[in-house]
Amino acid sequence: MSELAGKTAVILGVGRNNIGFGIARRFTEAGARVVIAGRNTEALSALGREIDALPVKCDITLEDDLRALVAASIQHHGRIDVAVNAVGINLVKETTAVTRAELERVTDVQFVGTFLFLQAMVNAMAHGGSIIQISSVSASALMKDHAVYMATKAAGDMLVRSIALDYGPKGIRANSLSPGGTLDAPMASALMQDPAFVEELRNRIPLRRVGTISDVADAAVWLASDRCFVTGENIQVNGGMALHRLRP
Repeated sequence: MSELAGKTAVILGVGRNNIGFGIARRFTEAGARVVIAGRNTEALSALGREIDALPVKCDITLEDDLRALVAASIQHHGRIDVAVNAVGINLVKETTAVTRAELERVTDVQFVGTFLFLQAMVNAMAHGGSIIQISSVSASALMKDHAVYMATKAAGDMLVRSIALDYGPKGIRANSLSPGGTLDAPMASALMQDPAFVEELRNRIPLRRVGTISDVADAAVWLASDRCFVTGENIQVNGGMALHRLRP
């Protein structure tokens, strides 16, 4: 499969066995030159060797890091065609108990960081390209005690729509993908070890299957490819979970 042959893709938020790494692996299989980024230098180096990708240390909240990520990508591969933000930080807490420090920590990553990432990648895409934001089903279907997480993910979706509107004339597409409970993703690993939880989750999904990282990666390949004529959309890669309110 060579749907992304000749393209350079930057994926931020890559860690062992997470959605970012799943997308990076699938992109290399599809023929892309891949740059993986995150905060753990040692882990990135190992993952880069595993899939033949360039590892670059980057904290999404630091503008200097984002500039360095763009510079390294262009220096090694000449251009950036696809950019994926797979960075996320969860907070499960009753709204009235959330501290200002916790609020600012999540907002800094999932709103301010997302804005800075989008800004940096738009500026780097001189020839157009595809930007993909990893959102969440909970930005549409509510979950109890997730107010800050849900609000910042929803804000990221709106930023993506704004980029799609403002920079479409320059050939830049921007979309977000919303996974639900993902069977093999680290963020939900503790819950996914509980067969009763997995069965209840499956029964609440219209397609009666719990999603996987591969489902998200497949959708990302399509969004990154030239055959995609979609922009400004939030695509629910979750078997229909967003069709009704989630329960705890």
